[in-house]
Amino acid sequence: MPLNHFICSCCGKSKPIDQRILLGGDALCYACAEEFTTLCDRCGERVYRRETRQVNHHTLCPQCCGKVRAQN
Repeated sequence: MPLNHFICSCCGKSKPIDQRILLGGDALCYACAEEFTTLCDRCGERVYRRETRQVNHHTLCPQCCGKVRAQN
């Protein structure tokens, strides 16, 4: 594998390093990031879709979901 490439944590394909999105300890290619992640409507943090919650029609990351619930 060339030095300027990485292996996507989701699809396992080799991609150019400038097409890498870091999420936690994972390195994702643009296609996998688009398919498996989303942005929190409150803080803008990128998170896996499976970790989000819908609160009042907003997509929230686990941290923001906890903050919203604590305020109520």
